[in-house]
Amino acid sequence: MQQYRDTDYAAVSAALHAREAKLLTQAMAERMIDAATPEESYKTLLECGYAPLERCTLENVEHALSQARRELYREVSVLAPDKRIIELFQIKYDYHNAKLALKSKRTSEDVSRLAMDCGRFDAQKVLRGETSAVSAAMSRAMAQAESEAGHSGDVRMAELLLDRACYEEMSALASETGSTFLKDYVSLQIDAINLRTLVRAQRMGCEDEILAAAMLPGGRMFPTQLEGARGDHLTALTHGTPLSAAGELDSAGERAAKLLDGGGGLTEFERACDDALMSYLQRARRTPFGPEVVAGYLGAKEAEFTAVRTILSGKIAGLNAEDIRARLRMSYL
Repeated sequence: MQQYRDTDYAAVSAALHAREAKLLTQAMAERMIDAATPEESYKTLLECGYAPLERCTLENVEHALSQARRELYREVSVLAPDKRIIELFQIKYDYHNAKLALKSKRTSEDVSRLAMDCGRFDAQKVLRGETSAVSAAMSRAMAQAESEAGHSGDVRMAELLLDRACYEEMSALASETGSTFLKDYVSLQIDAINLRTLVRAQRMGCEDEILAAAMLPGGRMFPTQLEGARGDHLTALTHGTPLSAAGELDSAGERAAKLLDGGGGLTEFERACDDALMSYLQRARRTPFGPEVVAGYLGAKEAEFTAVRTILSGKIAGLNAEDIRARLRMSYL
């Protein structure tokens, strides 16, 4: 395991802390929501360094976000002394492309427009199934997924194999860095995914076999404990963890039970899971220098991209301000 020294991150931490001043704030998000038109809403993003848009369409917004994301990873990769921190955030895009490759092979559909070109590996090579162009772990996962889809015809189960491989790679990378902050962040992501999977599976009445296959290893909460969770048991499992707000009962004493039984809305629950991850990342704002600062900034920008898409897609669709606000998550600043 290669260790790191906090002092190695002095320069990049100073640079990224300075760039935090251009992150989208809650006040700016409110201004975007209250703007009269999508075009007026987008103008706020010019203060954050986004490229101008003539017309605010969904296609143009996605193009602007893709461009901003590519620039983010290129710039931070140059600055960071350990590229594995950046790769922790890029891995999900590689596996997104791997799922597209699987779909394309099964359906012969052209999925190139859906590819994300900000991962570790060339997106088009992944789409073509060139396993020599990816990591050994990803190559094995793609082969296993293809075999599963071909054998059973169940593409969803094949995608679950890719999901598992994705987070196994993330866990391994975080461990290699020697950073407790990064290891705990990946574990928290896995716990949040498993918690979501539990709620969705039970609401849909999924079989135990499918739920077990969907659960990811590597979190702090053991999958076997979550699989049997019901009502108050879910509250007990999450108590004292960063995900306690997602698992605890509300003042009426019924939220967790209702969620698992198929009642109640998921919006509050989903937001609580996402906010737990952001609350964890916000520790980086109080860190002078270290790998935490790099992870915090990347996480902040990813959350910003999600907020921008949420607000602008809502404005374009004509949603009212309160409906858009209900979909927003906690911001880094």
